Amino acid sequence: MPELPEVEYTARQLRASVVGAEIDTAEIYWERIVGHPDPADFRAEIAAQRIEAVRRRGKYLLLDLSGNLLLSIHRRMTGNFLLLPPGWEIDTSLREQDPQSWSTRGPTFYQTHNTHSNQESSYSHEWRYCRACFNLGDGRRLLFTDPRKFGRIELWPREQEETALHGLGPEPLSESFTVESLARSLAQRKTTLKQALLDQNVIAGIGNIYADEALFAAALHPLRRTDSLTLAEIQKLHKGIVAVLTLAIEHGGTSFNDYRDLWGEAGDNYNHVRVYHQVGKPCVRCGTLIERMIVAQRSTHYCPGCQQLTGE
Repeated sequence: MPELPEVEYTARQLRASVVGAEIDTAEIYWERIVGHPDPADFRAEIAAQRIEAVRRRGKYLLLDLSGNLLLSIHRRMTGNFLLLPPGWEIDTSLREQDPQSWSTRGPTFYQTHNTHSNQESSYSHEWRYCRACFNLGDGRRLLFTDPRKFGRIELWPREQEETALHGLGPEPLSESFTVESLARSLAQRKTTLKQALLDQNVIAGIGNIYADEALFAAALHPLRRTDSLTLAEIQKLHKGIVAVLTLAIEHGGTSFNDYRDLWGEAGDNYNHVRVYHQVGKPCVRCGTLIERMIVAQRSTHYCPGCQQLTGE
């Protein structure tokens, strides 16, 4: 699932590419992807709106539109945004020819001219499983692809943003995320550190990858109780969270399977993780082999040498 760094990296790409563009129309190829309002109203309300700004909140990608509207996208497990250049058309004939295949694959795309840039070539294979298409006024198309169909797109009046994003905790890269605020939040919970970091009410945007990486950076065991940490340990955890998220954004996010950026490129942060998916490899800090266990039904990676379970 794309986490904070992957969503932030895409938000920055969109900010540089589509702010100021107008959404002529929106085409929805799998209607259940629209969580609010109903698909017909969604299409009608978003038509002819200008993209004024692009933001991120937790794992949500947010587009501020003219008409005082907010477009929110939660990519969930396999959702990606891809920006298709002008000169491509959409073929939806499969919808009538083979409805079952259409439900899985969605539309296909074809060129209407002979030019073919290297960038187009590098991400053309990512256009499969398109669930929604935003047709921009300059001929570009902003595609939302999602093989697993878990992603959700919603359109809200901007004043209802708090309702749309209800329950999200502090942003870990914001000034409001302090050692003191983290200490208060952890002290109120009697659970494991891994569970707490995955809870979007505690911190917005952290998922399985960066929870493991942050705990390794702080040398804390995933099963350590949240209410057992000393102030010094909370300071290390705070520093670790900020550091691993910042590093991941710098490297374009972490790609294992499905995540791609706006141009269909995989993130490079996989080459910089320390414990996640590193089972059997020596710890970069102490040399002990990285191990894996299940915490709260989630695969969890840690170093038993320098992340010892103490202070329960």
